[in-house]
Amino acid sequence: MDFSTFKNKYILTGKIVVLNALHIGSGREKDDRDAPFISLDDDKNFYIPGSTFRGYLSTKLERFLDSGNGFKIKNNGEELNEADVKLIFGYTNLDKEKNLDVKKRVVAKFLNKKIEEIGEEEVNKNLKDLKSLAGRIHISDMPVLKNVKYITRDGIKIDRNTGATEKRGKFDYDVVPAGTEFELNIELENIENYQLDLIGLALNDILKDNGDLFGGKTSRGIGKCRLKDLKMKYVTSDDKEKLKKYIFEGKFSYEIKEQEKIFKTENLSLD
Repeated sequence: MDFSTFKNKYILTGKIVVLNALHIGSGREKDDRDAPFISLDDDKNFYIPGSTFRGYLSTKLERFLDSGNGFKIKNNGEELNEADVKLIFGYTNLDKEKNLDVKKRVVAKFLNKKIEEIGEEEVNKNLKDLKSLAGRIHISDMPVLKNVKYITRDGIKIDRNTGATEKRGKFDYDVVPAGTEFELNIELENIENYQLDLIGLALNDILKDNGDLFGGKTSRGIGKCRLKDLKMKYVTSDDKEKLKKYIFEGKFSYEIKEQEKIFKTENLSLD
């Protein structure tokens, strides 16, 4: 698993559509509103941070690949685990990872070996070089596609120790309304086919007509969103003429415009 050479690049684009209401808080108070929706300036140019959607995807994958599940997802007969999330999204301090199988999987991928061929001694030998890894995925901040007005909703603060309402615990938070659309742009570089399929698994729920919960305050019945108009363009190093067009002209020779044809998950199996 060598990331020092260029192998491929994939660009996924689409629109995140709010189905009921969405809250992504800015983390600061404004005009007597405790939780305004994050924006570039003066309640205009609302956006969803790319890191928020990145967290949504990685959490989805972690649940699928958790070692405590009663099922196993495999690629070419090899069992995947939380390490495969780290190999896509990046990681730091692998030496502090408590799950030995996760560390074995990372080392095995970089040494092009099977996990059963990796012992604890070989893991420790390679940890210094593999302590941290940059992610293979970049998700841009997602700007709103059309100016909308925020809606302020009332809320109450709950004491986490007692479960009761805090005295004078009222606060206001902002949402953007149903129908609001945000532009999605995901870049993937030097990924394997099975890793692209994993991204497809993570996107599966939000691609459905009824969408998926996303953002903040979802326990209040908001945050239902759907991803639509998903398209993918890509280039690989297999075809030198097409690669030449990408390097010197910035053109992608391959494009898939039908959303249902992008992810086939043919490189994954369930055991």
